[in-house]
Amino acid sequence: MENNSILERKIHPFKQAGGIAAAVIFILLILKLSSSDSTNPTLFWEVAASGLLFYAVMNSVLSIAFEDQNFYWFYSIISFALLLLSCGGLAFLCSGVTIDEAGSFRWIFLVFTMGYIILLAIVRTMKKIITIAQREDKRLRGEE
Repeated sequence: MENNSILERKIHPFKQAGGIAAAVIFILLILKLSSSDSTNPTLFWEVAASGLLFYAVMNSVLSIAFEDQNFYWFYSIISFALLLLSCGGLAFLCSGVTIDEAGSFRWIFLVFTMGYIILLAIVRTMKKIITIAQREDKRLRGEE
């Protein structure tokens, strides 16, 4: 077994989104099976939004391991969009309430989407700065 850090593993964004989708489906099924008529229907939308937020943070952190950031961004944004649609659809099917009837979840999803893109940009910029600093450090030490 490898002793690599999670930050060194290259996990494809589709696999990450699939894992999150499976967890959201599992939780939604448990909620649906255990819920009564008095269960707040926005609870299903909260689970979907939580899955999106977890994916956004996890995906941004795991982007550090990939050298080809353009490849990673392309598949990450497609994965996020698919996860957004699937989680929203599942929340609608389980709750019977649209996103507009559930309250401010449309805004929550929009904020999470914008925050996700900004977080990806911040991590990419940090990685670029660290790469430049490491290259300059090697050059100053005469290792290159």
